[in-house]
Amino acid sequence: MKDFSTPKIKYICFFVSVILTLAALFFIYIEYAYSIALTLLFLAVLNACFGMLVFIPNKNPDIETVIQNQIDYSYSHLTTIINNLPLMAYIIDTDSKFISGNLPALKFFGIKEDNVDNVVPEEIFEKDTLELMKEENEHIIQTKAPFVTDKIIKLKSGRQNWFKIRKVPILNSRDEVKGLVVFGRNIDVEKAAQKQRETYISTLSHDLKIPTLAQIRALELLVNGNLGRINNPQKEVLNLTLESCRCMYDMLSTILSTYKYENKDISLCYEKIQILKLLDECFAKFVKSMHRKNIKIKVRAKEKFFTVYADKAQLKKAFENLIDSCISNAYENTEIVCEIRKISGGKSVFLSLGFESPFLSTEKIQGMFERYATPSEKMNKVGCGLGLYLAKQIITAHHGLVDVESSESNYSVYNLELPCINECKVSAITC
Repeated sequence: MKDFSTPKIKYICFFVSVILTLAALFFIYIEYAYSIALTLLFLAVLNACFGMLVFIPNKNPDIETVIQNQIDYSYSHLTTIINNLPLMAYIIDTDSKFISGNLPALKFFGIKEDNVDNVVPEEIFEKDTLELMKEENEHIIQTKAPFVTDKIIKLKSGRQNWFKIRKVPILNSRDEVKGLVVFGRNIDVEKAAQKQRETYISTLSHDLKIPTLAQIRALELLVNGNLGRINNPQKEVLNLTLESCRCMYDMLSTILSTYKYENKDISLCYEKIQILKLLDECFAKFVKSMHRKNIKIKVRAKEKFFTVYADKAQLKKAFENLIDSCISNAYENTEIVCEIRKISGGKSVFLSLGFESPFLSTEKIQGMFERYATPSEKMNKVGCGLGLYLAKQIITAHHGLVDVESSESNYSVYNLELPCINECKVSAITC
């Protein structure tokens, strides 16, 4: 019979433990799979212990010593890996009492390794942080599901830092929560960068948007002859300059609006809106663009009044961005067909914009509503590639849907669905 108690088997077990540990580090690195990482680390320890317990030389006179040395060696490896992770990890019980943790956690909380059992949370955390932590723990105990949040942790020592926290419940055989594993990654750098972006956006709004608006108003006075008569060549130059300033103003508005939606910093002001009337205002803005390409508009609606509750300014911006994309991609000497009807038993308004254009592949359609995605047809046009992305953000905030269809017969359709009643009064992103 073949002897299986050879050193090769031990090496295989050790190799498997290393692979499991590296896999756990990968899941920790991607930040959203800490529970899987914890399971892999646990399996790595079991595998190493199994290899040391079972596959040992038969002729060793001191078996217990060999087993203990091998276990201590494996434990030392795993402890070194865990203590050098780029995040703090610790375990607490259901009463939020500290049980154990790696070196980054002990160092942050100011806990000595030989004094872990004597530490209570009231001695570590500032009052507000402790109360919020207990609320989170109670929520996890009830739901038995992982919990992820970004928050500032304040200690009684005066130290405070921003962390991305992920808490994972520890369940026993009866599916009861007996403790929590907490992972924390310091995000002070990210928060500082976010604050810097906010300062940049404020500067952009004040130093560029406001002066640009002043230029538009001044040019409008000149073009309308309020400041004196001007000849036709002068008027043509002023109109071109005015159009350029308006384009700049729209770009700045798009950037600012996109930033606000991404940072959940916008609330919608709901009012009753007539869709047909709003569309007329939107199409009127692109009369010159449609004239240059000889594009006509055809509206098909069985009813005269389609009413929704929405933020008029935001919804108008979304419609304008969709129409602008249609005009940019449509063939010359064609028409854009706008169809409106009610669906889902009258609970939603369906709006479509159909036009002749080059065929769009599935890959292109999937990327159209991403940030800075600009079709090749628009590369000769001034723009920032945020139009469709912002339009989708606005429509999603109104609990609507938007998608694009394209056929090989060179015909594309933008489909939009909005609920007829939307009385939401809270934040645009969270409602």
